[in-house]
Parts: sequence; structure tokens; C-alpha cells
Amino acid sequence: MKIAFTKIEKPPLVKMGMGFAITFFLIMLSLLITFCLMKISWTNINDGEVFENIKTMMIMVFALSLAFSILIAISWILSNLEKIIDNKMQFILLSILSFNFVNIGILIYLFHKNKIENTREKITWKGIAHRFGFRKLTVYDVVLCGMFTALTITFEYVGQFLPQLPNGGGLGISYLPLITLAVVSTPILAIIAGGTTALIALAFIGNSYIISAWSYLLDYFIPMIIPGIVGFFKFKINSDKDYVSYVNFIIIGFFTFLGIYISQTLSGYFVWVATFGPSWGESGWAYSIIYNAISVWALAYPFNQVLMVPTIKAAKLASRYRSKR
Repeated sequence: MKIAFTKIEKPPLVKMGMGFAITFFLIMLSLLITFCLMKISWTNINDGEVFENIKTMMIMVFALSLAFSILIAISWILSNLEKIIDNKMQFILLSILSFNFVNIGILIYLFHKNKIENTREKITWKGIAHRFGFRKLTVYDVVLCGMFTALTITFEYVGQFLPQLPNGGGLGISYLPLITLAVVSTPILAIIAGGTTALIALAFIGNSYIISAWSYLLDYFIPMIIPGIVGFFKFKINSDKDYVSYVNFIIIGFFTFLGIYISQTLSGYFVWVATFGPSWGESGWAYSIIYNAISVWALAYPFNQVLMVPTIKAAKLASRYRSKR
């Protein structure tokens, strides 16, 4: 990816946002270093295991926040006002994820001040539904959904032979086709494909991984439809090879696996820990949060994030080729 560092004219408010972005990056960096160096003697906590769990969690939170602080700071530096307004969702979400709430206020003011007055269009339920992908399915849509469902089922089956954690969780390769379908086609097709895959997967998922209806719902069904749900946010994915376009890939991947992480963490505590107790430690929440964090953020998310960009680009290229024929 080649980025041309040319001088970009910025209004004073945009410069202010850029300044706050850099400031919050330094704050997150300081907090991360502080928690990395923190010792139990600095706190009132007496239980060493509790301290280590809290420390690990805070390091993870501030490490992620630092990463997003870097992204939002670079976004402010490389973007002019037009690009900021054109990528509203990206800038708002990156500001939230980096805990940069000052910039959220600046962005809201910028969007309000520079909003474009469009000719009024009659708002209808049909128009809203079409905007979010709810439309009459064509034969092509049905075939595409069936193809991606088959692909997802295949990946789900193959995933059983790839590296996994002892109590479940691994590379999550089956999410890749669903993310691609949600971005390239419509989110509703990804939800249908994901839900269908989750139902068919019952045929080959081991009984030891599903111990109740809630276990199935939180560990399999809901995670499988989350890529489609994230697709409703309508992040702009295009063929531009600029920084802002690539950040949208990261946002899509992050929110997809954030939803999966939340669902599986809830399952870990309310289903697995409630039934068998934590495999280590005494805190069920700490066990579920940390175990699923390793499964999602250390394995599944990086693996899928790397493959997501070329996969979606290839699918979009194929889609454009079909539309030209």
C-alpha cells in the first residue's frame, strides 16, 4: 500500500481533532506502560491471582485502545475535511474505541456544520428495507447464498482439524466466507447462510461442545449470524488503495469478532462455568473473559483479518466482472 504524504489543507477544527487524537494516543501509551509495570504492592489487592487477572485484562484493553488510537491519529493526519465527512462511521467508531470522547464531540459538530442539504425524499419502509439489504431475492442471490453456505460448512468442518484450544475455540476460518458475503452482497444473505450453517453443523459438532440449547445458541448460532449483523453498518469498502479504505477492513473485522467474543464469553460463564466450574482459578468471569480473549483475539481475529482483505477484494472483483457481462 503506497501512501503519498502530501500537504493536506485542514480547517482549524480538524487540526484540533488531530491534536486531541495524538494526545489520547500518548495517554493510552502511558496507561499501557503503567499497567505493564504495575506490581501488587501498588494496590490494595491481597489476592495475587485476582491482581494478575485484572492486570492482564487492563493490559489487553489499553493495548487495543492504543492500536485504535494510532489508527484514528493517522486518519486525522492523512484526511481532509471531505474525507472525514465521507467516512463518518469510521471516525466515530475509532474515536469510541480509543476512548477519545473529545473527538466525538468535534466530529459531531463537523458533521452538523458541513451536512449537505439534499432534496427531500419520501421515506418509506420499502426504501429503508432495501437500504439494509431486505429485498426480493433473485435466483442469483439464492445460488450465491447456497454457495457461501456450502463454503462455510466446509470451512467449519475443516476447522476441526486445525489448531484449537483444549476447551474449544480456534482459528474460526468458517467466519471468513460470511464476512465476505455480508460485504460483497447483502447482510441478510450472510445471516441466512450463517444460520443455515449453524443448523447443519449440528450433524458433525461433537456432543462435548454442545451441552445445552444456550450453549448452541451462544457458541454457534449467534456467532454465525454476527458477520451479517455487522454488515448492516454499511462500511465503505472500495477499490481505493488509500489508508482510510484499509481501516474499514480492520473495523469490520474488529466488530465482527467483538460480537463473537461477547457471545462466547457469556456462554463461557453462564453455561460452561455454571456447569463445570472454571478450569483454573476461582473467578468464573475471569476465566471466561481471558480464555475467550485468547481464542478470539489471539487466534481467530488475526487469522481472519489477514485473509479478509484479499478475499473481499477478490470477491468484489468477481462481482464487478459479472455485472459488466
